[in-house]
Amino acid sequence: SYNAWYEWYPDFSHDFSNIQISAGNVIRMIVNATSKSSGSATIENLSTGASITHAFRKGLGGDLCEFNAEWIVEDFSVNNALAPFANFGNVVFSNAVASRNGNTYGPSGAIIMDIYQDRIFTSSSVTENTVTVSYI
Repeated sequence: SYNAWYEWYPDFSHDFSNIQISAGNVIRMIVNATSKSSGSATIENLSTGASITHAFRKGLGGDLCEFNAEWIVEDFSVNNALAPFANFGNVVFSNAVASRNGNTYGPSGAIIMDIYQDRIFTSSSVTENTVTVSYI
């Protein structure tokens, strides 16, 4: 199964509701921090034409840093335990860029964190504007 979620730390993650995502769909995610205490996250399924936006207002006990971008593939928990990790093949984030004050930044040189649960499950790499996460 596939789902999209948003998170404003230190709050927990929340699923976007009312949007279907399937294997092979092309997804665009746009996050806009309008201040340290507000912004929005929009997910678009370019394969189906569906989109949904969540507005963040007045913070949740933590300020937005307005300079950090992450492209994430991760496991999830069921009953306070990690679910068995699925072989997802490859996930490619293309056109992976962040913009601030008219400047655009890609993931080249980013800190890479592979998934480890008793063993390493992923091999990740970045280029100027692409993040690739591969199940191993």
